[in-house]
Amino acid sequence: MDIDLKQFQQVFIEECLEGLEVMESELLKLTPGNFDSEVINTIFRVAHSIKGGAGTFGFNQLTEFTHVAETLLDDLRSEKIKLNDEHINLLLQTKDCLIVWIQLLAENSQSTPDMADSLKLQYNQFLQLDPKLETVAIEGDVLIKGNPSAINQYDDTWLIHFVPGQDILKQGNEPRLIFAELAEMGALKVTPQFKNIPAWKNVAPEDIYVSWELELVSSVSEAQIKEAFEWVEDDSTITINRFTASDESADNKIVMVSEQLSESPASTAVVKSIAVPKSAETNSIRVSIDKVDALINMVGELVITQAMLGELGQNFSAEKLPALKKGLDQLSQHTREMQSSVMKIRMLPIQFAFNRIPRMVRDLSEQLGKNVLLRIHGEETELDKIMLEKLSDPLVHLVRNALDHGIETIAERKLAGKSEVAYLDISAFHQGGEIIVEIRDDGRGLNRPKIHAKAIEKGIVNKDLTYTDHQIDELIFAPGFSTVEAVSDVSGRGVGMDVVKRNIESLGGGIKIESTTGVGSCFSIRLPLTLSIMDGQLVKIGSKTYILPIMSIIESLQLKIGMVTKLADDTEVFKLRDEFIPIIRLYQVLNHDSGLEHITDGLLVVVESGNNKYGLLVDDLAAQQQVVIKNLEDNFMKVSCVSGATILGNGTVALILDIADIVKRVTDERYLQQSLHRGQRTHVAA
Repeated sequence: MDIDLKQFQQVFIEECLEGLEVMESELLKLTPGNFDSEVINTIFRVAHSIKGGAGTFGFNQLTEFTHVAETLLDDLRSEKIKLNDEHINLLLQTKDCLIVWIQLLAENSQSTPDMADSLKLQYNQFLQLDPKLETVAIEGDVLIKGNPSAINQYDDTWLIHFVPGQDILKQGNEPRLIFAELAEMGALKVTPQFKNIPAWKNVAPEDIYVSWELELVSSVSEAQIKEAFEWVEDDSTITINRFTASDESADNKIVMVSEQLSESPASTAVVKSIAVPKSAETNSIRVSIDKVDALINMVGELVITQAMLGELGQNFSAEKLPALKKGLDQLSQHTREMQSSVMKIRMLPIQFAFNRIPRMVRDLSEQLGKNVLLRIHGEETELDKIMLEKLSDPLVHLVRNALDHGIETIAERKLAGKSEVAYLDISAFHQGGEIIVEIRDDGRGLNRPKIHAKAIEKGIVNKDLTYTDHQIDELIFAPGFSTVEAVSDVSGRGVGMDVVKRNIESLGGGIKIESTTGVGSCFSIRLPLTLSIMDGQLVKIGSKTYILPIMSIIESLQLKIGMVTKLADDTEVFKLRDEFIPIIRLYQVLNHDSGLEHITDGLLVVVESGNNKYGLLVDDLAAQQQVVIKNLEDNFMKVSCVSGATILGNGTVALILDIADIVKRVTDERYLQQSLHRGQRTHVAA
């Protein structure tokens, strides 16, 4: 029966991407002075798994490429080659290349990454520098290869009889790659057996009829030999026998030869540095069996409750009312528990968003000449999969800024009396039903005088007004803002921090800054656990019902006469505990008629957006409830001031208000009016 392997290809791609993340994290643990054989073994297993899987699916070029990388890793773990920085950099570049390669396969592209050939040249150079390898002889049909010093170095001879499954070529498994892997373990003699070849008319071109007798002189274990056959062992017959050096069968049977694994000339290849590829977004998710079991248990409870309610529904009488109420309460409880179980299935450790950061910190620290120690905490904290994917880019930008702008050079830190080693701490934790992600450095802190001066120069702020430290800090989120004089390839184009803030707010979150000059800065990202369900506050505006996210609400109050002050630009503010808070009349923003005759007839909902507080004027407050968020953008273009919609318990549709967008719209309108007013005054003066 023919098996369509394409149905398993997506699983292979996802496993490769996961394995490559493990490879990078393990590679970053390596230093020339800190050789760890277990780390090398882990990296080797990833490369070996990719090679075997690629062979199964017929990706022969990928198989050969990973085999060369695997060869270097095997030499490193056996300490034939001493680990140095060049090896680590080459393996990191290999990981980058493999990420690109796997993404091409995911797009059904047969092309190979541009850097693959250059990397192969580097591998060949490293592997051919081993002085132990030399060619001795090739005898007829017998392929002989290996290490000339093996006979004296190793005691044991392994005799291996390999009868491959007839279909292994169809599955993309090539015996020659298995032999090459065995040859790297010592000295190998390969003798083909042709006795099973059928008559010519019965030969199928894709089947294999040859078997082999292998003789390997090596000190490796049987388990290591079996590892070379692990991708074909289920379909093949493999027998392995061991003989010691005193056995006659092991004497003088091995003639050494080193077979060139690649015909590429040995030359130094220059590999251009590339940006660290993003982790590919996938449409599937791995789920813990515990989460699946919890969901199944909830379904069982719902079935029991349904049966109970169904029985009550037959011949219902007033005496059964308490039992009906109990059943409905159980139904409500089980539904909420099932909802929680389903939501947990979408939750993944935030480690998936953190995975790109260690490599980036390593590369940028080296590029910028800074000594930075990265410390990550709370990587097991769980977040919705979609939010994880969208959080990755803002995190990367904040870390790049911390390395480029926040942390000083080694010389600057010495002058400031600081340690040469700078610390960059990234942490994630739960707080009040939300996720907090902090990026903290012990660098120079924000240069507020410079930020203020640049904002005045760009016309973002009024030079005649006084601003608090908090207000000055917020200026770095203004579009196009940057204090860097010279643009570098790291940062400084002023096209990032406003996008970071906008992206985080699009997730229903916020970002705030704490900075102390000479001590360091901390950027705090606040996010909801999920984008699918939220706790909402129902509010009335005229005859319509809207929903405000509870996570943005601080408090609500009713204004009294005399509490409202109108500023020169017609902005209404009220004073709350020594703080003046702008008022936004929602009925005006949403172009609604209001049932309010006076501002004191309504209620003010005090909300936080972008670290600032605003008072949203509504007609009345209704209930609080959990709502399921429905996206409007599938049917409409971007709807101003609205982030989604939901269906209420009575069947009506209510819009969910986007507080950040409302604030932006009001702020932009006021800024436009002020600009027009200033222009009119300038015209009159002229």
